[in-house]
Amino acid sequence: MVSYDATPSISQVEQRMLELVFPDQGEAGAAAAHHLSAGGSRVRARLAIHAGRALGLSPRGTIAIATACELLHNASLVHDDLQDRDPLRRGQDAVWRRHGDAVAICTGDLLLSAAYGALAGTGAAAGSLIARMHARVGAVIRGQCEDLALQGGQVGALAAYERVASGKSAPLLILPIELALVLAGRYDAIGAAEHAGARFAIGYQMADDLDDVARDALNEELNIVAVLAAAGEARPREAARALAIRRFEEARAAAASLPRGCGGLLAEQSFARATALATDLETT
Repeated sequence: MVSYDATPSISQVEQRMLELVFPDQGEAGAAAAHHLSAGGSRVRARLAIHAGRALGLSPRGTIAIATACELLHNASLVHDDLQDRDPLRRGQDAVWRRHGDAVAICTGDLLLSAAYGALAGTGAAAGSLIARMHARVGAVIRGQCEDLALQGGQVGALAAYERVASGKSAPLLILPIELALVLAGRYDAIGAAEHAGARFAIGYQMADDLDDVARDALNEELNIVAVLAAAGEARPREAARALAIRRFEEARAAAASLPRGCGGLLAEQSFARATALATDLETT
């Protein structure tokens, strides 16, 4: 696996994101800068930087796709906070709470538009990358709409739960690696990347659900523990944890199969999360 200090590249991504949204876009630009200032793990940027380096991409192209993917993710967070009425994001006021609903909508739109602007740095490949990114954004919107439609209802089938869990987060999770593969001309590996992203997204959602069983029940939100309980599982928490581990293991195998180790960081993340869940399972 390629290993190196990503800090300088992450700093470039942070700078480029701010250049694209601030200071010439008024209150929405200021709100976007406020949102980005809260930081975050920048997982999607790191996935793009790792994949770009592994595949031998130019630094310019790598920073462009890393910036685009991170801006897309943050656009989704601004809109998610508004839809869910979550007052805080990373320890500070969510955009809607500080600036109001209307500005929050505009801020998410600005971040989304900036993501497409970031791809201008990829030169002749920009058209193909933009088309790919649009397809993934459309998939996420479809998944989010399906998730919202199911709130307050019951999902009795595991397959339906996994479709929703994958649909609302996997497309943007795997996009950094997909765009790097496109720039490298490795279209043959995109299917394996999609499988890795879908499995990781399902495992991640299940792990998140395990921490939010009571809250999700109160808010009538979709939760794997409730799905398994409704299906007759005698010990739904333990079954959910074991299933999440399996999905992370599947994600690790698929990510590790990607060319030149470009999925190594995702494989590493999958292994770490499966290990943490396995430790929890042993102590319960």
